[in-house]
Amino acid sequence: MSPARAVPGPNAPVANSDSLFNSESLSAPESLGRIERNEVKAARAHLVANAAGWGVNPLEYQAAEAVSLAGGISAVRFTQFIDGVEVANSLLAITVTSNGALLSYTKATSDFSQETKAPITQEQAMSSLVKLLANENKISPEQVSISKMELVIVDDALVDDVPFGKYLAWRATTSISGSLTSLSLSYLSADGSTVLSTLPYVRGIAEDPFVCDMQFDVGNPGYVHQLGLIEERYGNRYVNISSGKLGYPLCRKDNIGLGAPETEIAKANIIRTWDYFSSVLGQDINAEAYLGNITSDLSITNEAVPRISAFVNVCATNGSAYACPYENAFWVPWVSPDCQSKACSGIFLGKDFDVADDVIAHELAHGVSFAIAFNSAMSETSETYALSEAVSDIFGEAMDQLNVTEGEAPDPNWILGEDVQAGGIRSLKNPQIARIDKNWIARDGHDNNGPVNKLAYLLANGGKVGKTNINPLGTVTNDGLCNSTDECTGISRMSQLVFATTSKLTASANYFDFGKQMVIACSDFANNNTDGFNKATCKNVASALKAQGFTSFKITRTTKLGSVSRGSKTVISAKASGTTGSPVVGQAMSLQIYRGNKWVTVKTASTDGSGVVKFRAKWGRSTTYRVISKTNGGIFSATGKTARVRVR
Repeated sequence: MSPARAVPGPNAPVANSDSLFNSESLSAPESLGRIERNEVKAARAHLVANAAGWGVNPLEYQAAEAVSLAGGISAVRFTQFIDGVEVANSLLAITVTSNGALLSYTKATSDFSQETKAPITQEQAMSSLVKLLANENKISPEQVSISKMELVIVDDALVDDVPFGKYLAWRATTSISGSLTSLSLSYLSADGSTVLSTLPYVRGIAEDPFVCDMQFDVGNPGYVHQLGLIEERYGNRYVNISSGKLGYPLCRKDNIGLGAPETEIAKANIIRTWDYFSSVLGQDINAEAYLGNITSDLSITNEAVPRISAFVNVCATNGSAYACPYENAFWVPWVSPDCQSKACSGIFLGKDFDVADDVIAHELAHGVSFAIAFNSAMSETSETYALSEAVSDIFGEAMDQLNVTEGEAPDPNWILGEDVQAGGIRSLKNPQIARIDKNWIARDGHDNNGPVNKLAYLLANGGKVGKTNINPLGTVTNDGLCNSTDECTGISRMSQLVFATTSKLTASANYFDFGKQMVIACSDFANNNTDGFNKATCKNVASALKAQGFTSFKITRTTKLGSVSRGSKTVISAKASGTTGSPVVGQAMSLQIYRGNKWVTVKTASTDGSGVVKFRAKWGRSTTYRVISKTNGGIFSATGKTARVRVR
């Protein structure tokens, strides 16, 4: 989704952003002078060595996370800081081999160059935000909770739904009593006068987890009801989703309902999800900041092992309406010292949702993708939200397909939630919105994730889109049941590719970004000789992306110079946008002139955060010119309309 542009942000200069967004995959791994086996140190060394060519200042980047990928490679994600102030949603992702060789880099950065000192204090900013949110929601200030308030640099090219420009702002996690979806990421103007944006966090649809039955009443000696806002009414126990300031309950070691008979299925499905992430993707979800987060304080858990918290048989209330049973499932994060990482989260499953292993995996996958890429709030109709939901759908259904239980029937349509309701929730094979085309409109992300879901199905199983045949990335079972991983390597490799792609995405990524980063991720695997990936594999992936509409874009608004003086300086600009209208960011573009019966490239530059590219040129004679783009072996190609310059 394009950043909001209706309200001008403070101090919004026009900047030359040619090198702020870029991605490049090397044709062969680029080794260090000496082998560096620590992936973060190796990535840092490549950052320093390539800083000039990448157009970055290495002193501005701090490593945020190293993500392990298939084949022993790692994507190290750096965050940009200017004068010690974080650039919100900035990213420099450097992918290296197990020996420290460089495979690729991706960057989305800012050229902010203004004052980095806020006009008000953090305490003043918090007080102002409380008052503004209270007035906006017509509630008392006591109902507003704020945490993690910090000064950041906002660039509208990096942050969704904020006013246009590059400026300082206060960023905070906020919640308001009365609504589950009020748990949000909010941006406040640097002077504290205006709320710039407030968007929700909630993502809905080897150690054992803690799973509690919310309705269970029999406890062992010394056991207590769960801490948190749980209200008893009509003979049932409810989680109050208007908990706001105090957060949500955690299932702990000494809670009534822990290990109750009806928790066993959910517990088994969480363990199966853990095994999928561990064996297929190489991730320990217990180690994720937003999943395995019950405090290590021995006085609370009696052990120092992080655990996933979950509840089954959930009933919910917002203080006025009561839903029992609660006919859905959700994952939600919140900030609390009760959790080891200070960032709590839990999954809450309505009645019978414990049997839906793909739904459980979907919710847990939100915690993984939140920690890696989608860690910012987002509009529910944005492409980023659709990508977030798709990644959870894909990992949820892949886990389900790879884990066959006794008596399970084949699910050839890859239907999510088929175990909890007739017809399931949605199909990955036949989604409501199957591809990205001219008929696309902004809808809820649970609908617009269809093109990504369909892509994943095709890469895992093969198929045909129009006249394009797409091969599976590996083996496909004959009877529709994966009784062993060897029978379904197509699913495993698809999962690995989607995870590697996610590790390169920013918190404001769109469909085109996803397609481009998948091409680069595949090249990384091929150049690393990762099992199952080679040039032919990546050509097949590119065909699937093209068939699904991820590679299409157009070049418009090319400057028409008309008549100019000989030798005068001119600026030719053009705009690149995807099929959905979202800006194509960081795309290499060329200015060409027609000379000697052929087109000749005279200038190159990359699109900025708005999808705009600018070329500066002097003209010695009249000619015809155009702006084109052709990258990644021609996978991403577009040509703008020609224009004529007359030199007088």
